[in-house]
Amino acid sequence: MPLLLATLCTSAKAQSNVTMYGYLDLGIVKRSGESAGLARGYNNWLGIHGKEDLGSGLQATFRLETRFNPDTGESERPRTFWQGESTVGLHSDTYGTLRLGRALTPLWDAAWQYEPWINSGFNASLAAYQTGSYTTDGINDTALGFADATRISQGVYYQTPKWQGFFINTAIKVARDPDANARPRSVSFNYAAHNWSAALAHEANARRDDITYLAGKYKMQALTVMASWTNHRLADAERERMWLLAGTYDIGRHMLRGGYGKNQDNGQQKVSTGYVHKLSKRTSLYADVYRERQDRYRNGLALGMTHSF
Repeated sequence: MPLLLATLCTSAKAQSNVTMYGYLDLGIVKRSGESAGLARGYNNWLGIHGKEDLGSGLQATFRLETRFNPDTGESERPRTFWQGESTVGLHSDTYGTLRLGRALTPLWDAAWQYEPWINSGFNASLAAYQTGSYTTDGINDTALGFADATRISQGVYYQTPKWQGFFINTAIKVARDPDANARPRSVSFNYAAHNWSAALAHEANARRDDITYLAGKYKMQALTVMASWTNHRLADAERERMWLLAGTYDIGRHMLRGGYGKNQDNGQQKVSTGYVHKLSKRTSLYADVYRERQDRYRNGLALGMTHSF
């Protein structure tokens, strides 16, 4: 065993482009009708990624990322240790990137860029007004603790090279679940150049629910405005149509963020505002306040801290 560990350590040192990284977010949260407590404002993770130069512009890549709850130290999804990602692949500047394994789908990989709370789904986040009740799995969500709500396991992922800021991202599940009506599949068309970015994504899950997502963002010096529109069609013919308008304003170490989202079909809506104070490039303090109408109005407050490495 000591010899094996020594060999692994030697290999890691020789592989100078292997990087360990992480993110922590925890705060005091208070919601209407609930006691105050500690809760995350965004997912917390610890990961390793790296690449090896194979020559002729080709690189081997890998990424492993686990998720955890910092308030208890428990795994975020007990049945899925590498919740964030577990992929191995090849990258070429000429032909694009191919990955195999488990990762965010193209839809979810695009959506987080068009919401001030990074599509976290917690506290002030307006994520529910980007994707509604849609999940990438659709059949085993409860059994897996929603581990595959935004990811495809046993997947093939391909992303094209960028052409003048435009690229395509695709994914499909190779194995078909015995209880599934189809293999989950996803595609997004993305553009990012100068001060503009936009995404058009379409995805269908194992139940044959499908979702179409359109979003755009424009940066005007300190102000960034963003908007999205979504049409979620369920296999039983019901649907959800949602829209979101939001923005951020950066002044040195200070950032203001806010937004409004609405579900046109069930009347749910949410307004959120927040302030972020950047203590450094890696550490921030934040305060968020929100008000949401579902069956009734609920208010919420979150005071927290983030650190990345």
